[in-house]
Amino acid sequence: MIRLKLPFFFYVIIFMIGIIYAFGGVKIIFNLSGWAWFLSFILSLFIILHDKSRITFPIILWLPWILVVLIYLFLSDYSALQRSAQLLCPIVVGIAASTFRLDEEEIDVFIQHCQYLTIVILLTSSIKSGLLLTGRLPDITGLATEVITGSLLASLFATQYALGYHRALYWWFLMAALPVIAITRTAIVAVGLTLPLNFGPFKMTKRLLIISIVCIVGVAVFYSPRVQHKMFHSGQGEMSDVLSEDFSTTGRYAMWEQFKYKIKEKPWFGYGAGAGEVFASKITGLPSTYPHNDWYLSLYDYGIFGTSIFAITILIFSISLYRYSLFSSGLTKCLFLTGASSFVPFVLFMFTDNIMVYAAFFGNLQFTIIGVAYGAYQSSYENENIYSASLLTNTEQITG
Repeated sequence: MIRLKLPFFFYVIIFMIGIIYAFGGVKIIFNLSGWAWFLSFILSLFIILHDKSRITFPIILWLPWILVVLIYLFLSDYSALQRSAQLLCPIVVGIAASTFRLDEEEIDVFIQHCQYLTIVILLTSSIKSGLLLTGRLPDITGLATEVITGSLLASLFATQYALGYHRALYWWFLMAALPVIAITRTAIVAVGLTLPLNFGPFKMTKRLLIISIVCIVGVAVFYSPRVQHKMFHSGQGEMSDVLSEDFSTTGRYAMWEQFKYKIKEKPWFGYGAGAGEVFASKITGLPSTYPHNDWYLSLYDYGIFGTSIFAITILIFSISLYRYSLFSSGLTKCLFLTGASSFVPFVLFMFTDNIMVYAAFFGNLQFTIIGVAYGAYQSSYENENIYSASLLTNTEQITG
């Protein structure tokens, strides 16, 4: 019988995301998204300090990046406390999640709540876009954060499908449809690739078939009137025109050019934590902004040195998650593979958005999934040792 309750920690992580989307316009001193990541951060720190002996998250793999963030924070001439905390928040959440020992039934409940979150995102997106009220697909939407969370959920459902949970494909289709409804171009590609580039055990023939179908659908979406209208100033164009002057970048390309120019002046160690946000504010004239490109922002702040450490950490960590999946089974295996696969859309979103600081929308849930996997793996390891010890004792009693 499936248990109906999870530890309070997991309700906070999942429900915080749902609350952001359901009541996103509410402001209690700070925006709800700010409270979401901050409260998750504080709760995670409390859990870590209380149950530090139960940590199974491989902190050592992320230690180089953690040190980069902390050292740059203390040496920076800019205000970077919030940005630095947001960068580290998902890791802290993952460490806290790894102190729990969820069994298969509890993990199943956790995934069910991720499905509930999917429904919340779809409903709120339909309301915000006007689709639910008018029945018409909008020409312009502001659903960037919704599709970012959707890409993570799509990675989860794609992994389930790869492992034989065929109904998960329906959930994946719902999340794949969201960026098409929202007309978020990078998200259409990122979410679409969560299935063919999933780390799950697809047979090569099936993976090639999926890639072919995704490509065909992708081309059809590209040439749809709504997407054409958003992508090109003239309202229509070919794939070869993506890098042309007719391609609409909503001003981002001009900002990126200025970032590239400044990065070349201090390429190796950057300008310091928080410098990129200040520079972006000077370009836009807004009090606080980001360049919608985490690679440029990281290079500006941390230089090639810090950005390379982050990129290498992601690569090594993804490989580690995949290797753990080879020695896991059931839903624990699913979570390890989801964690590894989720870095595919994460890296893609870094080219056109600031997903690194979107802890409340992506990182916290991503590392919660990963932390749960490590905790469950440790639990199965401990149970095996208990079983082996019990078996050995019984054998000794019989032979003695």
